[in-house]
Amino acid sequence: MSDSAWARFRRHRWLPQATLVLLFVALTAGFVLVRAEQRDRHNDDALARSCGGVLPRKDASKLLADDAWWTLRTGPGPRGLVSCTLGGDGEDDPWFTVTAEPVLDPPLKGVRVEHVIGRSAYEDEPDWAREHQRADQLVTVPCPNGLPGYARPVTSFRVHASTNSPANEWLGALVAAVAEDVRADGRCGGAAVRDTDVRPVTPPPQEEAPDALPAECAWFRPALLGSALKGAGQSAHGATHTWAEACSTTVSKPGAAGGVVVSSASWWGEVLPEVRTEYGRELALAGRGGQPTAGTPAKTTTRTTTYELAVWAESRCAGGRTLHRLGLEGTDRELLAARADSLLARYLDASGDCRDTKVLGKVWG
Repeated sequence: MSDSAWARFRRHRWLPQATLVLLFVALTAGFVLVRAEQRDRHNDDALARSCGGVLPRKDASKLLADDAWWTLRTGPGPRGLVSCTLGGDGEDDPWFTVTAEPVLDPPLKGVRVEHVIGRSAYEDEPDWAREHQRADQLVTVPCPNGLPGYARPVTSFRVHASTNSPANEWLGALVAAVAEDVRADGRCGGAAVRDTDVRPVTPPPQEEAPDALPAECAWFRPALLGSALKGAGQSAHGATHTWAEACSTTVSKPGAAGGVVVSSASWWGEVLPEVRTEYGRELALAGRGGQPTAGTPAKTTTRTTTYELAVWAESRCAGGRTLHRLGLEGTDRELLAARADSLLARYLDASGDCRDTKVLGKVWG
């Protein structure tokens, strides 16, 4: 009976072909199901290992494609913190990158006024120090107790993240999770990091208009040099860095005898030893406490003679012990000598948060 049934099955017009199709479909479905299960296990493992396993899985998985095999690239981030990238290998597959890095200020090229206000005031920065400017989400976390393992004090760090996923609203939760883990692991102290602390990265501010007065130079007006220079034009350049701030202003007026360059600078913290070395001669002369001699010309040409005068002071400000220098350069020696004290007082008053001020003295260049 079975033979006759098999014979009828073989003679049927479409049943053998249909059976083969069903068998192929069943095998294919089984293979796809097994592969899907393998992919899910692989993706779960990759996500569990991302950034030390601190990422919120639900939020992270929403950034990625469910039907892609996720590849994890992880390891120590800049200067020993965290960095991980997770996503599909396809050209259009979503991915995300989360990085934690210490906030380190590169050293200044020098501490003289011209170095502090220069366009290239810092030594060259590593590429990773600017990577956060191109990220999508960012949080900077204070670390009052300091991050361990650095030669210089590191009292803050930043965590930033980037993604090409259309579901980028979930990225902030990843940044907050990594930031809180670094804060707790480093025993930073301070408040816990929350999702609401994370902000979108804004483009760097545009450079000030050429005629805008830098904040470091706001204390000065040409009228402070006397009525003869009231209403004179001025061009100013200023800058503020971690351990220093400075301004240089050139004042000129048609019909007036020569121009005047007024510079102001303050230094504090770890650059003070370098300042004392760089300006050692001036500080030694100023520290003698006597009145300066009638200045000798700093520069002489066939037409004009230029004098330079510096006034030094020290005080205790928000950044700790601070050195201040007011510099004057011009052709009118009597004007420089007459205005130096009042200009220094005006500059120190503008600092606002300084106390225990001591004027060290004047030094002609």
